[in-house]
Amino acid sequence: MTSLYFLGKSVLTACLYILILRLWMQRVRVNFYTPFTQFIVRITQPVIGPLRKAIPSIGRIDTATWLLLYLFALIKTIFICHYGIINTPIWSSEYLLYALAAIAHAFGYLLFWLLLFRAVLSWVSRGQSNADELLAQLTEPFIAPIRRIVPPIGMIDISFMIFVFILMFLNMFAVDIFGYLWLLL
Repeated sequence: MTSLYFLGKSVLTACLYILILRLWMQRVRVNFYTPFTQFIVRITQPVIGPLRKAIPSIGRIDTATWLLLYLFALIKTIFICHYGIINTPIWSSEYLLYALAAIAHAFGYLLFWLLLFRAVLSWVSRGQSNADELLAQLTEPFIAPIRRIVPPIGMIDISFMIFVFILMFLNMFAVDIFGYLWLLL
């Protein structure tokens, strides 16, 4: 049963990551002609395309994708609470709040991994690949404000470390608020 739980949680988390990436790439207006961005668009378009016909966008807000993201987060929360290692009884109205927490959790972890990949690629490719450009477009809005306050020390840019420290602090703070369920998300 543990293997099925792992599989279900992994699939739902991957769906959250893909939907968050689609919304995030639309928001920062990345280059949509790279293979990775084309993959994200193609894998989500069969579901989001018909959903957009029923649920129109409100201004620049892609409501269909946001609704689908929230629905997957709600399904993941219910799945974890009912089939997780610890059967966590919560009120049905709390699922709505925990779904938002699942989105925040997935966004934080996705941001952490993108920053890590960007740091590793900066040692290898020196900013000359499509992947490095995409990672810079996605993460620079978070790193730039820190870089304005704390400039690089010689050739070492510590803004990544400061931002990861902030992410770790927010993760620990969320554990204080949401308890053990945050660690399961």
